[in-house]
Amino acid sequence: MTLTFSRPPKLNHTDTISYEIYMLRHTISRLAEEKLTERDAWVYLEAFLLHYRNLIEFLGNKNPRRNDNLHVTTIWNLVGLPAPAKLNEMHTGGKVLWAKYEPSDDQGDGRISQYLQHCTEKRIDAKDWAVVTMMEEIEPLLCELEKNLPAPTEVVLTPVPPVIGIAFFSASTAVGTHTAGAAVFIETPQKKTPKDFE
Repeated sequence: MTLTFSRPPKLNHTDTISYEIYMLRHTISRLAEEKLTERDAWVYLEAFLLHYRNLIEFLGNKNPRRNDNLHVTTIWNLVGLPAPAKLNEMHTGGKVLWAKYEPSDDQGDGRISQYLQHCTEKRIDAKDWAVVTMMEEIEPLLCELEKNLPAPTEVVLTPVPPVIGIAFFSASTAVGTHTAGAAVFIETPQKKTPKDFE
């Protein structure tokens, strides 16, 4: 048996960002399920951290790499859209989260990337991730960002509404992962696409 998978095609740069947002919301909703096996919880935690790091880098990295990184300050020119009125506020909020979750060695350690991206010595240190707090910190920025993104061009990128009101839980990358509660999604007005009227 051959196993071959692919992620959905992202036809433009804003689709890439929408994908990251939707996957982040999906992973936290799965982490909030009570009947996950421990290993499934680890998989969803790693996916949550991956998408979270991608989004805080997009929103808040002060020095994005010049090669091909999408950034909240540059994406609008790439896709031919006007920069949002609250661009500076989004970028400032993103910088706070980037500094908190990807601090330099001088600022302290415990970066997401130390626990996720590489096989580092740091990975034997226990680390709890307050995923609810992390989500509460980023969700207002994501909602503001979404107001300015066009609707995804690919049907498979069905919007995942913002997540609010998850009962407290944290998850750990070094020991057993604890989950509890249930995710609550709030419906927000989504931009209509031509397919909505078919």
